[in-house]
Amino acid sequence: MVALFDELDVDETYHAVRWFFYERLPEIKRKAGAWGDYSSPSIDGMPKAPSAGNGSERRMINHSRYASALYAVRYAIKGCSLTSQKIIQLKYIDELPNWKIKNQIGYTGNSTFSSLVKRAACEFADCIEPACDYYAVSEKIIPDLHVNQKEDKRRTNTGQRQDK
Repeated sequence: MVALFDELDVDETYHAVRWFFYERLPEIKRKAGAWGDYSSPSIDGMPKAPSAGNGSERRMINHSRYASALYAVRYAIKGCSLTSQKIIQLKYIDELPNWKIKNQIGYTGNSTFSSLVKRAACEFADCIEPACDYYAVSEKIIPDLHVNQKEDKRRTNTGQRQDK
């Protein structure tokens, strides 16, 4: 029997979301704010061939694309549950240590907190896709963060595939 939805690999999705916030998001932030040097053109009186493209225009388009990606991230975070929003904000945006996050959300156990962080990551992965569609963000800028289980992970101990 073929499942309608692939089974999500929660651990790998968590790692993909973590990579996104720690590696990809800082790059997006830099590119959204790096609109370049807009100095006045210098005129030296010598004839020149026209340039192949307008560098200022290209920088503005890139700035706009990456700014849209930041809007999509904010929008996706707002689509998560309140606990997940708080975890994402405190862990990935504010970069607080886990003990401070646990104190702020009122959880003390490590396993409970770990499962909440993974749930927040999965919620964010669910929300970022429609947010990227809404803000017209290319998958080259924000890729799909869902990681589905491999076929062999869906097998039981006897080696038979489980039907869902």
